[in-house]
Amino acid sequence: MKKKQFAVLGLGRFGSKVARELYYKKQEVIAVDKDEVIIQDIKDEVTHAFIGDITDEEALREAGVAECDVVVIAESTHLESNIIAAQICKSFGIKKIICKARNTVHGKILSKIGVNEVIFPEQEEAIKLVNREVSSGVLDYFELGEHVNIVGTRPLGRWVGRSLSDLDLRNKHNMTVLAIQRGEEKVFIPSGETIIAAGDVIIIFGEEDAFKKLDLDITHRT
Repeated sequence: MKKKQFAVLGLGRFGSKVARELYYKKQEVIAVDKDEVIIQDIKDEVTHAFIGDITDEEALREAGVAECDVVVIAESTHLESNIIAAQICKSFGIKKIICKARNTVHGKILSKIGVNEVIFPEQEEAIKLVNREVSSGVLDYFELGEHVNIVGTRPLGRWVGRSLSDLDLRNKHNMTVLAIQRGEEKVFIPSGETIIAAGDVIIIFGEEDAFKKLDLDITHRT
């Protein structure tokens, strides 16, 4: 199967994560940013890295963006740059344009100019976008801020058969169980009487150190 060609425009924290994760998944990745330091930092972790303005049509064409299957526009600090880059990619005939939005109004503008998918980073982190690999029982992972995460995981063996009130994760580990998925059933904000079953997926909010203490390995994530 032919690899897809991706371009990531704008390499802030979000864009850099997306570019690296795509490359680690053996995809062809073109990264573009006007900051030379950022390009030097990421050049060995993408297929091609280019110093350039994402609003410069010729620069994007020379970087090979016009030949890509998917473009992720990760710049949202400067709304004008973000929108212009989307318009340029649309003119290239890119099959799929994914664009980071700053807010709902910004997202509506992007949708109106033909962006295929609008992403709000506070709701959908880069990990969700590229379907990261799972390890050590961690099924999904969202960063909400520095050292604060939501993790979806299978229960630890010592949790199975015990109630949430018995586990007392909030007081013992400063963690909160937000939801439990049991087969097709989803239980949001479960009660303390809820008994953990072996096949459950538990969605937990807490600090990174708390997950480490419970032997949930998230240290490899970029």
